[in-house]
Amino acid sequence: MEASGPTRPLSFRESAIYGFGTLGASAVYSFLNSGAGLYLERYPAVPTWAVGLLSQERSLAGAFVQPIVGAMSDRTRTRIGRRKPFFIAGVALTAASLLFLSGFPPLVPMLMVLSINAFFLNVAVDPYTALMADIVPPEQRGRVGTILAVFNMAGQIGATLLAIFLWDRSPQLVFLYVAVILVISFTITTIGVKEPESPPRPTEPVRFDLRGYLRGLLAYRELSKYILAAVAFWLGTGGVLPYLTRFGVRELGTSEGEAFQLFLPALVGTIVGAIPAGYAADRYGKKQVLAVGVLAFSLIAFAASQVQTVPQALVAMGFVGIANGVWTALNIPLLVDLVPRERAAEMTGLGSGIWSLAQPVGAVVAGIMIGNFDSYRAAFVGAAAFVLVSFLLLLTVHAPHTRRAV
Repeated sequence: MEASGPTRPLSFRESAIYGFGTLGASAVYSFLNSGAGLYLERYPAVPTWAVGLLSQERSLAGAFVQPIVGAMSDRTRTRIGRRKPFFIAGVALTAASLLFLSGFPPLVPMLMVLSINAFFLNVAVDPYTALMADIVPPEQRGRVGTILAVFNMAGQIGATLLAIFLWDRSPQLVFLYVAVILVISFTITTIGVKEPESPPRPTEPVRFDLRGYLRGLLAYRELSKYILAAVAFWLGTGGVLPYLTRFGVRELGTSEGEAFQLFLPALVGTIVGAIPAGYAADRYGKKQVLAVGVLAFSLIAFAASQVQTVPQALVAMGFVGIANGVWTALNIPLLVDLVPRERAAEMTGLGSGIWSLAQPVGAVVAGIMIGNFDSYRAAFVGAAAFVLVSFLLLLTVHAPHTRRAV
């Protein structure tokens, strides 16, 4: 797909500096996914189906604006690069919104800020994702994806531990510390990563033209098929994450603070699964390894719907994490392989925007299922079905060949 691109592999130190951005973003995403459901318990006027919609790392607003943000990044030329201005703006907006929400404001302003908070961070994250195409050669992206996955899990574990130890005492402190983690992490990446010389500026004008963007996406056939597979995956996981803490409280009888522990084995398992996945992908192919992980995720998610006790749930979540580790390590590297470098942020922003639509929709579907079956277990069954569809779609994708890593 790429006619030209980076050829010098990153050192481990350079990869780690790049990875800090993932750590900060994942801390916020994890906190939104796990904590917003309990946060909204303080607002009884919010219905169950809307809890899933609001407890998201993705934003419906972002679904329509993120492709434009990506296109703007591709066309930006500044002394600090074409990606870093978006890091700074997105992180500042996200940190400010977290501090605002920590005060438990009135219902209407709370809903306004919470509904677009995830989009604020994606202003930074979509150009950050596109930076991989700028600095990492294709044959190294699986291994760098593994490093990013470890940083991803470190951020999620940090946010989860903060919630476990502080939520029952002071939710405000959890908001504050998560915002601090985000700012420090992206500061390290912004200062430490040197952006390469920008490729020629894309000649197509930036337009708010959804139909045109969809036509542009369909021109990249394999990218289109991969995004559809990812949409199905996010429909499934988007229906589970917002309700997992409520599953612990309502189905397993935990306290609110204890319910956060359900995330820990999944996060540790993700690290366990991500490390071999990245190295195996650079040797055997990203798509092949990713397909195995997605199929395993579907089967394990169905099994998790049947757990009856907290120990059983912890074991099941550990295996879910191992399968999720494959997705976490290889999702972005495979996406980047399928987009042209000169339009990397635009195309990744378009893909991210579509996924931003999928996750909230998945959460609403799960909320309706939970209401109809009067059980939070229904979210796991729905996730298993959607992820199985993702696996079948992924099999149709023809990924580009890259030089096998030595």
